[in-house]
Amino acid sequence: MVILHINSTNQKKMKHIFTTLALILSLHTGYGQEKLERLDYFIGNWQGVETGVAGNGIGFRTYQYELGDNYIFVENQSTFPVSEKKPMGEVHRDKGIFSYNKNIENIVLRQFHVEGFTNIYELNTAQSNEEKLVFVTREIENNPGNWKAKLILTKDSEEHFTEEFLIAIDGSNFKPFLKNTWTRVK
Repeated sequence: MVILHINSTNQKKMKHIFTTLALILSLHTGYGQEKLERLDYFIGNWQGVETGVAGNGIGFRTYQYELGDNYIFVENQSTFPVSEKKPMGEVHRDKGIFSYNKNIENIVLRQFHVEGFTNIYELNTAQSNEEKLVFVTREIENNPGNWKAKLILTKDSEEHFTEEFLIAIDGSNFKPFLKNTWTRVK
């Protein structure tokens, strides 16, 4: 049997170790949420009216914190009815994950699309402000060419936001692809 004698020096050392450990754990928990707080506005359920290349449609979207509040997961489904351009109609689904990348000190969005594309965006801080967030792709996996994408989220009011999705097929000249208006669902 080992008897540990705790004198005042050992007690101070142990207190220091436990205090340091508690500080490290408190800094780690919720770290992402603090860095993602400018996205808190979007948390919840949304219904959208969508217009663009695919025609007019409706969408449903959810944003929610996940995995210890270090990430925001996004689920989206857009439905476009039968039209001349789309004789079968179209149902588009994608999932996204917002995270804070400490290495580049920026918000990153990864979007996974049913068509097999994965867009990896970074927040363009020079073009963004309190009401408008601008994300530009740093990479598009399974890209058919030199494409780039830009996603602009503009807060119109507490209950509405506008989303613009632009594509640069040549890698530099962005052209509108979709413009969606989203309303918070309570």
